[in-house]
Parts: sequence; C-alpha cells; structure tokens
Amino acid sequence: MSEYVVGVAEREALESARAEMIAQRRAYYRRLESIARIADLGTAANTGYRSVESLIADRDNLDLADAKRLVAEAADLCARSSLLGEPLPARLPCTGAALSAGLIDPQHVKIIRETMAHLAGLASPPPPDELAGVEKTLADYAELLPPRKLQQLAKAFIDRYDPDGAAPPDGEHCRDEMHLLRRRDGSLVFKGTLHDPLDAEAAVEVFGVLSERAGADDERSLERRQADAFKDLTQDARGPRGLATDARKEHVNPDPAGVEADAPTEADDDEAGGEAPLALIPEPRRPETGKTGWTERPGRALLTVTIDHRWLCEALTGKGGYGTLDSGHHVDAATVRRWACDAEIIPMILGAKSEPLDVGRSQRTAPDAIRRALNHRDGGCAFPGCTRRPRRCEAHHVREWLQHRGATALDNMCLLCRHHHQLLHHGHWTIEMINGRPWFTPPWIIDTERRPRPGGRPRVPT
Repeated sequence: MSEYVVGVAEREALESARAEMIAQRRAYYRRLESIARIADLGTAANTGYRSVESLIADRDNLDLADAKRLVAEAADLCARSSLLGEPLPARLPCTGAALSAGLIDPQHVKIIRETMAHLAGLASPPPPDELAGVEKTLADYAELLPPRKLQQLAKAFIDRYDPDGAAPPDGEHCRDEMHLLRRRDGSLVFKGTLHDPLDAEAAVEVFGVLSERAGADDERSLERRQADAFKDLTQDARGPRGLATDARKEHVNPDPAGVEADAPTEADDDEAGGEAPLALIPEPRRPETGKTGWTERPGRALLTVTIDHRWLCEALTGKGGYGTLDSGHHVDAATVRRWACDAEIIPMILGAKSEPLDVGRSQRTAPDAIRRALNHRDGGCAFPGCTRRPRRCEAHHVREWLQHRGATALDNMCLLCRHHHQLLHHGHWTIEMINGRPWFTPPWIIDTERRPRPGGRPRVPT
C-alpha cells in the first residue's frame, strides 16, 4: 500500500488548520456561555433593554434574528442559574459538551437542536429519559458524521417517534405543477415541483440513469447531460409507441410459449433471516396470454421501497412506521400500503434461504441477493459523507477476495463509488466490518487520533 508523503511544512499546515478549527468551535461555545451569563444577570433590564436579544443585537451589530438564535443556543447548550441562584443544567448537555471540546460544528448543533425541539413538541413526546438518550446519540454521532449524514440520522429518529409526520396532506399531489416559458428567441425555460415522494423518486431515478456519462471521454457537464436526457424523453414520447402518439400498444402473440416475464430488480434488505423487512417492487405488466389482442407493453421495475412487514400490516390500524426509498427518504406506512394497492406492487421477503447472502469463495462478483442487501444497508457509497447512489457504486470486498481470500458475503462487502474504491485500495483509509456494518478509519492527515467513522446509511441504533 502506498503512503502519504508529507513534508514538515505540510504537516504543520495541516495541524495548524485543525487546531484553528477546534479553537473556533471552543470560542463559539465560550461566546454562548457569556450570553447565558448576561441573561442570568438580568443585564438587559438593567441597561434599559426590553430583551437580551435586543441587547446582543446592538452590542454585536447583528440582525435581531441572529441574536435570537444565539440566545436560544445559549439557553439549550449552557448551564444556567435560576432567579434564586440555583444551578440549572443545560437542556442539551451532551451537545454542549461536544461543542465546548471543539468536536462538533455549529451546523451539527443546529440539526440536533431542531430535532430535539421537534420531538419535545409532539402531542405525545417520548419520555424524558428517551429524549436524553436521543440527544446523547446524536451528539456522539455528530463527532463522526458530517452534517448531511447527521441530518439523515435525525430524520430517522423523527420518523420513529412521529411517523405520521411523513404523510402528505390530503390533496398534496394536486399541487404538483410544471411551468413552461417560451422565450422570444424560441428557447424554453421550465421548472416544476412534484410533492409525492414516489413521483420525485421516479423522476430522480430516470434522470439519473439517462444522464450518466456515455464514457470516459464524455466531457459534458451534469447540467448538459440532464438537458440531453430531457430531450431524449421528449423524443421517445414522439416515437411510434410514445406517450404523445396513438400507437402506444403492441400486438400480443396468443401463443404463450417463449414468453419470459421480466424479473423484479433492485430490492433491498439487510437481514438474512427472521422477520425480514418487506421490499415492495412494482410488478412488471405481463402480456395477457391465451387470447389475441392488444395490451400494454411489459415494464421493468425501477424503484424500491423497503418497510418492516409488521409496520405494513399495522398501517391498516393507523399505527406508525415508515418505508425507506433508495434515496434514504422516508414515507409513512399508510402511503406505502396505498402504493402497494395502486401501483401493482408485489411483496417479496428477501434474504430467505432461496437467496443466500454468503456464497463464500465460489464466486467473486456479488449475486443479485447480496447486491440488493448492500443497496438497502449502505444506501449508496458507504464512504462517510459520500452521496453517490447505489447504481453508481461497486461491491467492494473488505477482506480482499484474491489477495486475502475474503468471502463474497454481505458481512464482508460494502458499496463504494469508483473514487472511494480507489482511495481504499491506495491504503490511505482502512475499512472493517463492525456488527455487520462498514466502519472507515481515516489517515492521520484527516484525524490524528484515527477514530473510526460509521459508513453507509445512518440508522437509529437498536
């Protein structure tokens, strides 16, 4: 494995930059402590101000909205004193401690504060001890995850305690809109909004596939490739069987011999036995055999929703639970059940004996069952902070298949995009499986303590 070659000056620059970052975070917390003390002492009233926020805004030359945010952060993160001088603990003690040590960023703090405020404001909030556990978990993971990944974990907590919050209001789909503006020069400007998560997921998936690079020499920008994808869709719609024509059907041979049904694709799961989650896969439209006539052409599934079987069944009684799209977005169980009725979706229990998640040394390439399980567990490139979707990733053996005789098994594989796959092979990062999930250890130039970071899709600890 190759190693970084770093000179003395580069090492000093790296260490100095990290030290400055930690110092800035600590200074930010000390500023909040000062604001909390100003509030406790009643300085605003003593100086003629109606509120601490107004005083802070004038003193620090801030907008009032920013001053209000600082005062609210101080109230949440710092220990206070009552009117009688009695000490009061911080509302979010673990978050405050992590910020005071310089281990997390104000962006992490914002996510944790918003999440805890949401949970505490529910009609039936979790018990205080559970709220404290959620705050500690988020603060601990904030030290290891970038804000975007922490937001996903926070969303999972919210959906656990407030699953109905993911349900769209009645008639939400009626607000879908698309605006087309034709300019005088003949060009077209368009923008729109799709509110239904399934519609949005389908659009992202289709454009993602159609806008992939045609090859290594494809130098088009992402914006250009997406525009070309839109043009391809309009051209297909004007084709012989396109949506914009009348000839959208094809003749079916009454002889069923040789008719081969399309197989469902890309279901997700990460459990090999027991009560596995339920993957909901659009059922291909099959020709009606045994008679002559016209029918819709068979399609192929593009989307996957994974949901615990118990949650899907309890959707009938109005209880909670949610399904997870490939993108990581959550939808409530009732909506998933509605999709199952409306979209010809069939259930498949994954990870059963007929779909082994460990083929040992018999083959190097991950079979479909393992690939689906990887898609669900990692949600895309497992490297910390990477947002590449599953279709742009490769299945990587943690213990090398050829060099170290590693097995082709779920607990020895993870998804990696091409860039991070190469980064792993260069030896700058190391990876190991802990409790069935990939953890990445950074090189010293990233973290001098080399603390492992969780990879894959963030999940609520069980």
